[in-house]
Amino acid sequence: MAEESSTLDPGGSGREPEREQRPRGWSRLRGLQDQLERFEKSAAGRYWSHLSAADFMNSSFAFSALAVLSAFPLLAVSSSVIGGDIRTAIVARMGLNDQARRDVDALIATGNQAVATLTWFSAIVLVLGGVGMASTLSAWYHRIYEQTPPKGFLRHFAYQSAGVVAFVLYISVEIWLFDKARPVGGRGLIFLLTFVFAVLFWWWSTYMLLYRRVPLRRLFPAGVATGSCITGLGIVSSLFFSDQVTSGQRSYGPAGVVLALITFLVGFGVCLHAGAVFGRMWNERQDERGSLDTQSGRD
Repeated sequence: MAEESSTLDPGGSGREPEREQRPRGWSRLRGLQDQLERFEKSAAGRYWSHLSAADFMNSSFAFSALAVLSAFPLLAVSSSVIGGDIRTAIVARMGLNDQARRDVDALIATGNQAVATLTWFSAIVLVLGGVGMASTLSAWYHRIYEQTPPKGFLRHFAYQSAGVVAFVLYISVEIWLFDKARPVGGRGLIFLLTFVFAVLFWWWSTYMLLYRRVPLRRLFPAGVATGSCITGLGIVSSLFFSDQVTSGQRSYGPAGVVLALITFLVGFGVCLHAGAVFGRMWNERQDERGSLDTQSGRD
């Protein structure tokens, strides 16, 4: 018996024959494939699939660039006209500490000088930049909700211009309200107000950016999810972004502060995608339940 054993395994290594090892390797690979298939069929897998189909990361980077080039100048000028300061909204929304606030103040002017030297041409450029940003957001929501935009340049321009006005009012009201609320309730009240205003604004904005072709009640879950994501981003920002702003200022000067702001804006774009996709999936789930209830009622 010992001789037969040594013949089967001359080296005495005790290793199993290769034909027995190979099925084990294939079974492990098959197990990983099964787990991947189960994940793709799960709610989390379908959620990720919808986000990937919307190309959310590339779109969020494009959003951050548009915000720096278009939204910031427009909001700086408009907030200065009504006596506000866009830097207040940035600091409050990101939850920055005093040092980071000073770095942001050194980077962005109040807008008073821009208003004093504003010409008709520059004003038109600012408005068109805002309209372009609204057009980009509209394309996002149409892609996520699989809607075809209606035809008509004037209709598009009217809705997008109204969106720019609404966004300016939204930020302006937040600037005024944050100034009043911060001494009373601190960051907790700021986050609560951020959530409430974000839900209302993005609920209604999604409705308008989709040209009122999706019922308002079906967009409420997207509004709540978007408001939750934006508020969560503000909380995370208050914990980590102050250090990123100050370290960026020390390492790279104003460019480091810009990088920190762009990172926040990328996160903001991801929040918009995540909220919209959640709203769509919520509606699909409710439709499935409704169809099942209808079928069971017939049976």
